[in-house]
Amino acid sequence: MDSPRIRSVETSHLGDLIRIAEETNLNPWTAQHYLEELKSPTSIMFRLESVENETIGFIVGRTVASNDQEDAVDAEIYNVGVDPKFQRLGYGQTLLTAFLDACRERKVRKIWLEVRETNAPAVGLYARNDFIPVTIRKDFYADPRENGILMCRES
Repeated sequence: MDSPRIRSVETSHLGDLIRIAEETNLNPWTAQHYLEELKSPTSIMFRLESVENETIGFIVGRTVASNDQEDAVDAEIYNVGVDPKFQRLGYGQTLLTAFLDACRERKVRKIWLEVRETNAPAVGLYARNDFIPVTIRKDFYADPRENGILMCRES
């Protein structure tokens, strides 16, 4: 059986990213947000494509200047989403691994993300990948309002 493949995101895929984000209750991004991210040289964006060429997941982040070490580069993960029909099959890990590999290639020092406090599967995924909780951001998320966990790992 063929496995899904990591592919780059193109403008023709933005509708798929928005659909998956809505279905998985991610913070909403517009097509314009994704388009701006696509144009940024600091962006790291991947999609997971099924053997039928359907987008079944994606990850979006970027490299940023470190706030505590001159000339160091960190990264932030903004969104990770897997179509609900394809969850619990290890595809979140596949996307995260691709992002971590891209960070190593770009000599990223630390990788940061926020995750909903109640999103136990995502918190578990990040913990298994050596992300550690740094702080709680009270009421970070809206709709529904809840705390976010700021997590970090060395690249």
